[in-house]
Amino acid sequence: MRTWTGQGPSAALDTHKRLTGPGASSRKYDIITALLVTTARGNADVGRLAMRLSLLITARFNWRQESFAVAQKEMARMWGVTERTAKREIAAMRARGWIAVSVPAARGRVAQHRIDFDAVLRETMPHWDAVGPDFAARMTGRPEAPEVPDNVVPFAASAVPAPGSGTPWGATCEKLRAQDPAVFDAWFARLVPVEDEAPVLTLQAPSRFVADYVRTHFRTRLLAAALSAEPGLRDVEVIWTEE
Repeated sequence: MRTWTGQGPSAALDTHKRLTGPGASSRKYDIITALLVTTARGNADVGRLAMRLSLLITARFNWRQESFAVAQKEMARMWGVTERTAKREIAAMRARGWIAVSVPAARGRVAQHRIDFDAVLRETMPHWDAVGPDFAARMTGRPEAPEVPDNVVPFAASAVPAPGSGTPWGATCEKLRAQDPAVFDAWFARLVPVEDEAPVLTLQAPSRFVADYVRTHFRTRLLAAALSAEPGLRDVEVIWTEE
């Protein structure tokens, strides 16, 4: 399941269309905040890359062109490392899908890189709650989540994992229920785990309608809760199988 709307991830931040114009400054701060909290709380490798990317963004990223062009020598100086280490770190960011070359290097010109904010923010999701509930809500788009229609009958709670069940889905359910009990009862309560192990959590919906609705309206909220509950996860799939 993609973490954002449309063809690529997009929820609270539509990074391609909304990083310029009204409100862009606050969204840029949100991106930097997500990177820095990952620097503080993530594992050593991801935290180090997040810190170095946040420095590149604040110092050299062109938001209008959505790219940065920085020589390895300059990166090494900013990061306090050797050029060899800077080259290795940029390669690690490329390998994770965080950045990609948009214009190759040529004589007298350094390569331009674009940042895939979808991939970057996906890796920061497990740490959003640590900033505060307002930040996590903004990033997951909870304030804009649709209200539960009056004609939707909440599902029976018998299918919901018991609190503290120790499974990734059980921990995810606890977070989703705490965020919004009404939405949880109406949409998440009858999702049943088919594969409840890393790296993908696969959930079976009771109908095509429920599967489509959850994927359309709650995909980012679901994935953020799952990654926060179980950082070893990489993705969440909501499926429906016709009997």
